[in-house]
Amino acid sequence: MKLIKSNIIIIIISIIISLTTIEFIFIFKNNNLNKNIKKFDPYNRFMLFEEGDVFKNVESFFKYHSNKNILSKTFYKDSDKWIEEYSYEISTNNFGLVQKNDLIKNKKSILLLGDSFVEGQGSSSWVNNFNGLYKDYQIINGGIIGTGPQQFELIENHISKEFIVKKVIFFYIGDDIRRNIFNISQNTLDCLKDYKTCSGNENFYGFPFRNNNPIKFLNSLNEYRISQKNDLPFFDKLKVNIKKNLNNLYIIKIPINVLRQRFYKSKNEYIKRNFNSINNLFLKYENNIIFVQLKSKNEVLYGKEYNSFYTENFIKKISKNHFSCNFNNNINFFNKIDMHPNKDGYNNLYQCVRKILNNNI
Repeated sequence: MKLIKSNIIIIIISIIISLTTIEFIFIFKNNNLNKNIKKFDPYNRFMLFEEGDVFKNVESFFKYHSNKNILSKTFYKDSDKWIEEYSYEISTNNFGLVQKNDLIKNKKSILLLGDSFVEGQGSSSWVNNFNGLYKDYQIINGGIIGTGPQQFELIENHISKEFIVKKVIFFYIGDDIRRNIFNISQNTLDCLKDYKTCSGNENFYGFPFRNNNPIKFLNSLNEYRISQKNDLPFFDKLKVNIKKNLNNLYIIKIPINVLRQRFYKSKNEYIKRNFNSINNLFLKYENNIIFVQLKSKNEVLYGKEYNSFYTENFIKKISKNHFSCNFNNNINFFNKIDMHPNKDGYNNLYQCVRKILNNNI
């Protein structure tokens, strides 16, 4: 009996040593990346927009206010320092979409559908490189921050009622399939118009950049988030920290991702609804819809995630028009902290999309 116990202890110790060694090998292998790329934590991200009218709710979705130039800055709290990750102007057209070109009603159009990657969050919109046209088609940028396929379907319906949409380019990242429909809350809309009304629990914040330094305001927002975190029960905080630390381990996330790619079958209601929206758009446009998978920053670092595999497999069952833009697997095409592409990354995306259009339209 003692011998069996000793063997079990030896096996356990051997497993722990092996896993620790593997983890350190991955850490060493990615050492240069870890020096230049900081871990993303949405808890430390603060998205500020020039005070005034920014977003506009339309039924059960939202877009931007029309004909606006909105200064946007995103800050991260890193240790005790504030880092301005990016600063840029959002230019909206006569239909409240993020592009400089106004839309013409009686012109046949190519509609780009997608999330913040398509909108161009963090830099002047890459869609503007088309100058509003591709061949004899009008380009419409239907990309909107934070959205998923359910809202892609809603914005497509909203746009196609007003404009002649002949072709659709449907862009997606893996995370999109877990997103639900949402509006911008009234307290966030108020906060965007007047930063003095912000309580700290909003998703987006307004601020008069041209007249004031935002650091004091950012400190107050950060203090609110810290107080909310501190108010969590002890075991909830412990659970969050354990989950966060485990998810950051290579020996956890890599095998889980591999297993999910092969065996994952979702019962998630959001995923089912998003797949239904994808199918609805395909049935409406059939061969006139092109699907483009975009590679995320995490996938450049750690490999394709199971959400992307899962969505790709679903789409390939209904359509042969599936392509990908992978940013050349170059991590330098992304911001250092934020998960979005930088200016060079968006230029690479434009070139990729242009090539897909040239080969298919």
